[in-house]
Amino acid sequence: MNGFLTSQDMTVLIADDHALVRDGLRGLVAGVLGDVYFVEADDGDSLMQAACARPMAAVALVDLNMPGMEKGFRLAELARLCPSLPLVVISALTSPDVVRRTLEISTVHAFVSKSAPSEQICAAIEAAMQGIKLPFALRVADVKRPELLLTPRMEEVRQLLRLGMSNKLIASTLGITEGTVKNYMSEIFKALNVSNRTQAAQLDSESL
Repeated sequence: MNGFLTSQDMTVLIADDHALVRDGLRGLVAGVLGDVYFVEADDGDSLMQAACARPMAAVALVDLNMPGMEKGFRLAELARLCPSLPLVVISALTSPDVVRRTLEISTVHAFVSKSAPSEQICAAIEAAMQGIKLPFALRVADVKRPELLLTPRMEEVRQLLRLGMSNKLIASTLGITEGTVKNYMSEIFKALNVSNRTQAAQLDSESL
């Protein structure tokens, strides 16, 4: 995926204080990257130690609310210590201030809610490894909008669009052709009364 590393060369850091969450994230990462080497941490101090020991890891998935993370304020310290380590933050803390502050950190490429579907986390991992910074996207269930405005499939496409995915990546994620994605895009633009991808992605419940 990254053009120069094989899966066996990749190290992925997973930092969360719940073993079940770490288990689930390992499965998701394996589904995206294949057979990689995992290093786990369960608090802020062990994360810093693991990251400093492996500063060229492919990506780190980090929970903000672990012990020793100071509600995420130590992410800035991690960015200073390991400026080449791309971070994906996966957290139940999703207040606007927390999200904004976190995404302002240069090495944080995505902020994903713990209640988000697995495809959002997978997309965030891919983006981080490609050096792409994604905007924060709420769960579909968090976005209140008139019913039947978009079909379920159209909403799936729009949520992936909100993650910054190209038509090609959306097609690959959903298992459909790129031409079908383009058709869905046209339908979404008409349904939302917008004229481009940026407007469709940014339109939220307050503007519907």
